[in-house]
Amino acid sequence: MSSKNKKFLLVTVITPTYNRGDFLRETILSVLTQDYPNIEYIVLDGNSADSTKEVVNEFKGKLIFDVHKNKGEQYAVNKGFKMAKGEIVGVVNSDDPLLPGAIKEIVSVMSKNPHLIGAYPDWIKIDRGSKEIEKVFAPDYDFTYMIKMHKMIPGPGTFFRKNVIKKLKRDERFKYVGDYDFILRAGLIGDFIRIPKFLAAFRIHPGAATLKNKGLDMAMGHIRVINKIFASPDLPKGVKGVRSQAYQKACEAARICRGDNLITKVIISILSLYYSPSNYIELLTKYRIKKIKHFLSS
Repeated sequence: MSSKNKKFLLVTVITPTYNRGDFLRETILSVLTQDYPNIEYIVLDGNSADSTKEVVNEFKGKLIFDVHKNKGEQYAVNKGFKMAKGEIVGVVNSDDPLLPGAIKEIVSVMSKNPHLIGAYPDWIKIDRGSKEIEKVFAPDYDFTYMIKMHKMIPGPGTFFRKNVIKKLKRDERFKYVGDYDFILRAGLIGDFIRIPKFLAAFRIHPGAATLKNKGLDMAMGHIRVINKIFASPDLPKGVKGVRSQAYQKACEAARICRGDNLITKVIISILSLYYSPSNYIELLTKYRIKKIKHFLSS
């Protein structure tokens, strides 16, 4: 770090990647061309079999690159947390580039709000070719709402203070919802702030880890993450009151991810009935009303 940059907070960006060589160059450039002078950029590769290493070699000396056996995104992120030296830290996935001015804006907002633990922007949904699909206006931060509606409010472009990763790490048991679990637990430490500017992108493509139909593992993750947060001893009283709604939404998310396997469908249906019986009672009531109306009109 040069003397010129000492007056700027060091920001660490972590990019976990595995076989994303076709998108990685764009993401790396989106970080390295930010108009902020003090960035530590860490790219962690799960020993990809594609062009990843060749792409990273184009930027030799401009970032920190490390290769390890592929153990999943959560493992890579935790590794990056241990390596990070920045006062502000963010995870930028290898297929989701930042937009110009993102880091400068995030540092500015977080510097003006020292009581907050993180910040997140509005973002743009893009396709495989980086063409804009939709502008997404993120909701204002509300911890209780996030649990009640099973909705991750801080999304692409989220950054947080280093003290968060000193206390927390990603739970490597969650392959698909590890970021949601992390943000929920971070919410027990402090609040985030929304930046009403489009500063990040989220790419939709066939290989994306968040696509539907990932089966039982992804479906169960949605329920397990709610089990975990409600087992927290320091959960606020207001959050405890939305337990029923939280499980209902988690079960809805699980059903979306269950896939076409019959056994998986049966398992998720049984778990949904156990955790969210009100949803089935409502459906049964509607069915009975429909039958009564049919009887009266016949």
